Amino acid sequence: MSESKNKDPQTEDQETSRFTVSDRRHWALEDEGEPTDGESSERLPSYVEQLKQQAEAKDKQLREYIAAYKSKSAETDEIRARLQKDNEIRLEQIKADFFKKLIPILDNFKRAIDSAQSSADYASLKQGIEMTYSQLLNTLKENGVEIIPTSGRKFNPQTDEAFVTEETTDPDKDNEIVEELESGYLFKDRLLKPAKVKVAKLKQQGD
Repeated sequence: MSESKNKDPQTEDQETSRFTVSDRRHWALEDEGEPTDGESSERLPSYVEQLKQQAEAKDKQLREYIAAYKSKSAETDEIRARLQKDNEIRLEQIKADFFKKLIPILDNFKRAIDSAQSSADYASLKQGIEMTYSQLLNTLKENGVEIIPTSGRKFNPQTDEAFVTEETTDPDKDNEIVEELESGYLFKDRLLKPAKVKVAKLKQQGD
């Protein structure tokens, strides 16, 4: 009798159970519901997906900030241009008002010239010029322009120009204004023109 005929059926079952066949073909894996490589690459880990969403939100916020900045900048430029235009209009109006005040003075000068040509009355001419000068001076004063006083004071380099010097032997007269050659003018404490003056200088011994 052969060995196969003498084998115990129980022993055969045990030997058979030792062998397990696994089907590793890709379609078999798909049938079992396991993810393929393509599906695995498309599915990102949760923390990566979260970072991606945060980056997109930050990018959107940045674009909104840039758009708001451009809008605000355009609005600021518009306001600046409007203010500049308003200032120019205001300045032109100030000039027009000032020139309007000068016109009567110019008319008076013309009358004085016409009177001198027709009558040769120099006394009247002198009087007309003095009145016109006084009128002009008052108009300037009303608009904030003042003549720099020079009488009876010391030379001040901030407001005066020493055009001529004159020697003196009196120490108390040193650096004193002797004569005003041309008037100086201030506009609201701003120097428009320095006063041209003659200044006394103390004579040095031995000169």
